[in-house]
Amino acid sequence: MAEAPTLAETIEKLFQTHTTPAGRELSLRHVANWCAKWLRERGFAKSFSYEYLRQLRNGEATNPTKGHLEALAAFFDVDPVIFYGSEKAQQIQEDLDFALMLKAHGVRSLAMRATGLTPANRAKVQKQISTLLRQQAADHDGD
Repeated sequence: MAEAPTLAETIEKLFQTHTTPAGRELSLRHVANWCAKWLRERGFAKSFSYEYLRQLRNGEATNPTKGHLEALAAFFDVDPVIFYGSEKAQQIQEDLDFALMLKAHGVRSLAMRATGLTPANRAKVQKQISTLLRQQAADHDGD
């Protein structure tokens, strides 16, 4: 099993995979305010400030309470287990990595469009992509 990411790495990945509807990064202040409200609504006497979230995200603070982690998980709509080293946490991390890959490489729209194809046509697209990848690798090896 791969080494579990740090708390700061996990929080950073959550910020990278969750953006505003316009595609912008969520503000620390917005997330912290939401988490503080979530904690208050559940009777937790804990605060959740912008500065504390900044410290967690940068790795300056490394020992949050269970309530803080549950609030972050609720905001990002993930299972709180993501913050603890476990097999399920690893699967969630892999799902986030996959989401980042789709986002970074701009293939999401391609995948969405492919859902409208018949199974036979999707197989043709997959074959064409494999051919293009082989050609690209050969071109790269020839450089």
